[in-house]
Amino acid sequence: MIATLAIAVWWWPFGTLIAQPRPNSGIGPGEVIQTVVRALENYNSPSPNAGIFTAYQFASPANRANTGPYGNFLRVVKNSAFAPLLMRHATEFGPLVVQGDHAEQELSLRTDDGRVAHFYFVLSRQSSQQTQGRCAGCWMVDQVNVIRAGQE
Repeated sequence: MIATLAIAVWWWPFGTLIAQPRPNSGIGPGEVIQTVVRALENYNSPSPNAGIFTAYQFASPANRANTGPYGNFLRVVKNSAFAPLLMRHATEFGPLVVQGDHAEQELSLRTDDGRVAHFYFVLSRQSSQQTQGRCAGCWMVDQVNVIRAGQE
């Protein structure tokens, strides 16, 4: 099965066409996690914080209720606990566990300085009651938990 990734397109002030992934009911939970991880590790491309904004687009309404508006989300992601997600690194995705409208997956990554960080992604498929129809049927990130970080 091939899923299509929804792309929002707009013109950047310098005349460059920018395409940004957005939630779409055809994207599975594993692809959502990979999209968010890729966006974060390239967070300043094609413009400053573009990858963090992409991650914010995939944040569920429950996640946004916790983190607040985009400015707060930006500060949370740039916090030292999540900083390893903002570096290019070797990544290893654990098994994706999907039960109904709930999915979880662990991510381990090794940074260039030798640290290993572990994160746990929790997603849910959104109902029309959760999103007022905007992202009904879309898999979105409810939370990303830092499991541990350090030398290994």
